[in-house]
Amino acid sequence: MSSQYFGLEFGSSSIKVAQVTVTGPKTFVVTALGSGPNSAGSLDFADPMISQKIAASLKKVLSESGIKEKRVVVAIPESHVFSRIIEMPPMSEAELTSAISWEAEQFVPIPIADVELDYSIVDSGSNNKDKKMLVYMVAAPKKKLQAMVDFLINVGLDPIAVESEMVAIARSLSYLPSAGPTLILSLGALSSLIGILKESSLLFSYVTQVGGVALTRSLSQSLTLPLPQAEEYKKTYGVDPNQLEGKVRRGLLIGLSQIVDEMRKAMEYYATTHNERVGRILLTSGGAYLPGLVTYLTEEFGGVEVVVADPLSVGKAARGVMLPKERAHLAVALGLAQRTF
Repeated sequence: MSSQYFGLEFGSSSIKVAQVTVTGPKTFVVTALGSGPNSAGSLDFADPMISQKIAASLKKVLSESGIKEKRVVVAIPESHVFSRIIEMPPMSEAELTSAISWEAEQFVPIPIADVELDYSIVDSGSNNKDKKMLVYMVAAPKKKLQAMVDFLINVGLDPIAVESEMVAIARSLSYLPSAGPTLILSLGALSSLIGILKESSLLFSYVTQVGGVALTRSLSQSLTLPLPQAEEYKKTYGVDPNQLEGKVRRGLLIGLSQIVDEMRKAMEYYATTHNERVGRILLTSGGAYLPGLVTYLTEEFGGVEVVVADPLSVGKAARGVMLPKERAHLAVALGLAQRTF
């Protein structure tokens, strides 16, 4: 029997859903899966015209996936939240709740009264030399969060939990065989998420406002191409140096090099604070399939293993469910569906 809820990820360009039955610590069965375009091209749930288009797109994806369940675990887009992993001395739950509010005031750029705060302990510190805890903290603006929740209720769904995208990605990839400290790059349409995962613990998280759309724009400007043609060139030729004399590659690297700089900073930070190096890079989201990206990142990071993530590698399909060949873009929806209560 499938879980009594499903996972839902809203993207500015697409919508993904998944429903699973967790059958063991590292095994699950996929009972429903689906994805489709977000015809609104936006996630402004407070705008009536945009929300109507999102609703139509969502209903189409749910219909095609066969999901009839109303209870949903949804990801709030990472571009809508403020998140950080912080070090804290060991303390009680009550002390931590109070301390989190103070910490949030230091980095959240809007009044704390206007955000919903949530946190999870990703490392209790019991195995660390300095005994410090690592706490993943997320602050979501109440207006944006409420607009999304109201939207879901208005389309007949029952949101039972809201999570950040990076937490969901970390959960879905924790099913994969362990390979030591791993950097996650989720190259989305409007932004890219960078995280560092060890075992099942998320030890670093960062959002950079460079995604697939920015790469297309830089290519469009570099080669003086209309945006639709630049998008087609990006998907067809990517950063392969052997295509079109490397012209597409050079245009894309204007934006991609910014993402690589942030990845490098994350890896250096982790090496300094944990006395060990990241040994693998996992690519998720649709941008993982950019032609030549794996080779380019392998060269940039001196031979560190770079792999397109397969969050379905240990999953089995229920009868009647077809698992797609390209799967990296399903990490968030699967991670949401794998949440246990």
